[in-house]
Amino acid sequence: MTRPTSMYLWGALVLLPCIPGCADEDAASSLVVQRDSAGIHIIEAMRPLWGDSGGWTVDPDPVVDLTLSGSGPDHEFYRSRSMKQRPDGSLVVANSGTEEVRVFSAAGEFLGSFGGSGDGPGEFAGLYVVETAGDTILAMDSGGRVAVVAPDLTVVRTFNIARLTLDLHYVDGGAILPEPRALVLPQAGLAGRIRRPDPLLLFDLEGEQIDSIGETRGPELYVSGGTVGVFFGKSSHVAAMGGRIFHGANDLMQVEELDTSGNLVRILRIPDYPLDLSEAQIAAERDFFLDRSPPGSPFRQGFEDAPASDTRPAFTDILVDPSGAVWLQLHRGDSEQDQPQEWLVLDADGTWLGTVEIPDRFTVSDITMDAILGDWQDELDIEHPQVLRLNRGAM
Repeated sequence: MTRPTSMYLWGALVLLPCIPGCADEDAASSLVVQRDSAGIHIIEAMRPLWGDSGGWTVDPDPVVDLTLSGSGPDHEFYRSRSMKQRPDGSLVVANSGTEEVRVFSAAGEFLGSFGGSGDGPGEFAGLYVVETAGDTILAMDSGGRVAVVAPDLTVVRTFNIARLTLDLHYVDGGAILPEPRALVLPQAGLAGRIRRPDPLLLFDLEGEQIDSIGETRGPELYVSGGTVGVFFGKSSHVAAMGGRIFHGANDLMQVEELDTSGNLVRILRIPDYPLDLSEAQIAAERDFFLDRSPPGSPFRQGFEDAPASDTRPAFTDILVDPSGAVWLQLHRGDSEQDQPQEWLVLDADGTWLGTVEIPDRFTVSDITMDAILGDWQDELDIEHPQVLRLNRGAM
């Protein structure tokens, strides 16, 4: 399959005249500038729609708290890694501490579970991902073992994909898109800063590969005596909604939208989004890891020697809600976790809406039309899988 290269696209943007109507607009005052090039729709968001008020908000008081909605072991969580909602409103949670997937009603009533520690059908070793394919549940462990589970929680089949896959995304039509992250080990002749490509592969629900639809840019790594990350290193992230696939390298505030054949359909970007990175921020990040790496640690020298990126990564995760709005989690370094967690939102048409702040100590798993799903840890580090109300307000 032949697709336009990035260089071709940038050249086309320079040479292409504006589409009818945009010549009369001042780009500096417009919300978006739209262009078409070789069948690809390019949307550049120039400024956020929301001002100081009128944006979307998240209510910190949960609609449902699964730790408090019942009692006993089924409502006790340890290393709760992932949470999704099925079409009937029921909630699916991966509890890695017990290697089981638990299912709850929309009101938080325990309905059943499957899994357990082991290597048999429907068992896991390092469970950390759940995904929904309609009413069907997909669950994956760190070894790349995927269980396909019927609505009545009967395990239908188990198959294997690549180890250390970051996430699973269901694509309408019966396809699964694993979010790749290849493991890079030291080897002869490999040293310094590296960034290997990761393939984007589609699988069916039987575990058979359907197609290769392209690749993403892998994480920035530094290889010396061992392998460590680059401070504020860049990476790529993937999401899916309906029959569309969204991915982007966080070198820029940009997301590319593909169809299921891997054809680039649309580019959403915010030109000149500020990603400045100061020497003080780099030093704080290095100190964060050195403080947690005792003398004699095999990683300490790597942290001392590792370089830093020239700019800050634009985002850490991509989610797409049912309206088609693209949510980008703004990057925070490990030394910056005390800062507010914010998600930048691009509407389905590419308009930059603004940012949504997430309550402290809450990790987002999924976003619906009216809720944020995820896990909150209280001051005693007790885990609370929760559903928070998302107030979209009037626009």
